[in-house]
Amino acid sequence: MSDLSRAERTLRSYDKALRLRRSMQGDLILVERKTYRGRIGSIGPEGLEWTPDIGRRHEEGHVLVCHIAPEKFRVHALLKHLKAADTWKQPGWIQKIEDDERRAKEHRKFSRSSDMKYKAGEVFDRYVWQNKQRVFGGI
Repeated sequence: MSDLSRAERTLRSYDKALRLRRSMQGDLILVERKTYRGRIGSIGPEGLEWTPDIGRRHEEGHVLVCHIAPEKFRVHALLKHLKAADTWKQPGWIQKIEDDERRAKEHRKFSRSSDMKYKAGEVFDRYVWQNKQRVFGGI
């Protein structure tokens, strides 16, 4: 069993949709994730020719997560970085999003209320000024 297949097995213990493969064009290790059912043919939009790596990825339904030089590839370091970036498995991330949305909604409500008070004050000031009912109180 090659080192790359052992590393892939380690990554798949965390996420079954991940795969590792060597790039067809260069000396890179590609980390890819299965996301959709691919379509045969590596012709890009508007007839643009894709590279062999992009064409294969498109046919097999994967997206590129990252690419790593072989001399810098360490499966445990990669796994650690993937876990740190995984928002679905971080505790409290849903609560944080809900709090952010609630704060944004309250801010919009306060802003609308402030705008309405300001406009109402302007209309009242204009009305009082036009009818010469302005009363100045002395200090």
